[in-house]
Amino acid sequence: MKVLLALDGSAPSLLARDLVVSLPWPAETVIHLLAAYQVPSDWTGGVSSAGYWAPVDEDALRTELDGELRTHAMPLQDGRDVVRHVIRGRAADVINDLAAEIGADLIVTGSRGRGRVESMLLGSVATEVATGAPCPILVARGASVSRLLVATDGSDGATAIPERLGAWGIFRGRHADTIAVRVPDGPAFELMVDLYTLGKERFAGLQEESAEKARADAEAMAESLTSIEIPATAHVRKGDRAREILAAAKDLSADLIVTGSRGLGAVDSLLLGSVARNVVTHAHCSVLVVRGGQGSGHPAAMASVTTRGTT
Repeated sequence: MKVLLALDGSAPSLLARDLVVSLPWPAETVIHLLAAYQVPSDWTGGVSSAGYWAPVDEDALRTELDGELRTHAMPLQDGRDVVRHVIRGRAADVINDLAAEIGADLIVTGSRGRGRVESMLLGSVATEVATGAPCPILVARGASVSRLLVATDGSDGATAIPERLGAWGIFRGRHADTIAVRVPDGPAFELMVDLYTLGKERFAGLQEESAEKARADAEAMAESLTSIEIPATAHVRKGDRAREILAAAKDLSADLIVTGSRGLGAVDSLLLGSVARNVVTHAHCSVLVVRGGQGSGHPAAMASVTTRGTT
């Protein structure tokens, strides 16, 4: 297994590192540590003497960042293979490009950065990585995982979650709650359908179909997780999907939300990227966004300087 851990030395990124340390990774797992940086441009043409721009010693900067990665890697050195990468470029692009280059199975980031050298892991960057990553991404907000909340809508993206978690095995033995969110009753739902065209009878039927489907989806996910040694309990809620997922995570004391990156069409398009994005942005706990296998959509042609070293 290949895990790409983005670090910038901030407290949230070191929390992400501690979460990686806490999980029982499969044998032969390789942890790739990444520091990204950008060099400010000289807009003066080199003629300014007012101190608006100072040249950057890029070699010294790379050496400094590599040394920081070596220090941050120390807690990971428990029989693991750790590889360091220092790459020049825009943070989100560098993370996703490197993930594609090495064939990462998982990207792990903190939720926010420190503002140094282009603030690597600001929330907007973590969200951008989650949106364009070629593999699953884990946004860490805690140093451990004891209880999962797995969101499902029955789509292909959601049903792939047990397969991925089963292959990794890192959450085996932890309890999970599964959640499917049905459409709301009353006026909120009426805004989403043409009640005049459908008629009250068909309107009521749609609500019942939504409730039945949500129940079936939650139970199917719970059964799948239980079969891979993650005992799970099914739950159904109604309302706005992102809001209900976030509320359920708090109500059930989950420290990790697991969701697919995309959902179904029509009414169920509410579980498209917008819902995953809202969950990543607003969750009080860590979030794992599961998407398809390692993709080829992010070419590895980086116009950057890379330093690699094995710790």
